[in-house]
Amino acid sequence: MQRRTVLISLGALLIAAVVMVTTTVFVWRAAKATVTDVVLAPQEREIDIATLVTQVRELNRLETASMRVIHVGTIKQTYTLVPNSLGGDEITFLATGDVIAGIDLSQLRPEDVWRSPDGTINLRLPQSQILVSRVDNDQSRVLTRKTGMLRRADVDLETRARQHAETNIRAEALKKGILPMASQNGEKKLAELLHTFGFDKVRFVGTRTRPEI
Repeated sequence: MQRRTVLISLGALLIAAVVMVTTTVFVWRAAKATVTDVVLAPQEREIDIATLVTQVRELNRLETASMRVIHVGTIKQTYTLVPNSLGGDEITFLATGDVIAGIDLSQLRPEDVWRSPDGTINLRLPQSQILVSRVDNDQSRVLTRKTGMLRRADVDLETRARQHAETNIRAEALKKGILPMASQNGEKKLAELLHTFGFDKVRFVGTRTRPEI
């Protein structure tokens, strides 16, 4: 009786071992197939250029550079035969303003985006431009105002001084290179965006050769 019990126990253990080995082999083969299909198999991605252009256009006006500019300007009204102390009008205006530059991506055309054989996405961006230039009224003020004894002050002189200041603030930002800065920053931002879309290589093409980002 005891011998029969031992044989039955051994048989049960043998069956359990066979089942365990079979299960292990099955699981290992399934895991191997999963790793091969998901991890090691090459992944293909279809790039729809039209969709990409639409997605980039939706960003509209991309602000990529800003400058704070201070300008001091003087406007004078004089008469040839009348001394300024009698007939002159002069204002000196200190203006602080902001200039914002960027890229109008709504101007992007389908022919400005194409794919190279190696999968690189090439973009030819519109030229950067001044998007906003404004005088900060809270930080701007009249420094001096001199009006001749025999005349009334020109009520529009301060307005013209502000307009003159805004024009010069814009010119100063251009002189300091805000447009090249805007183009460079715009390329970096768009490259980062396209990388998140899954495009590993992005090249910006213009009038000069630029490195990949």
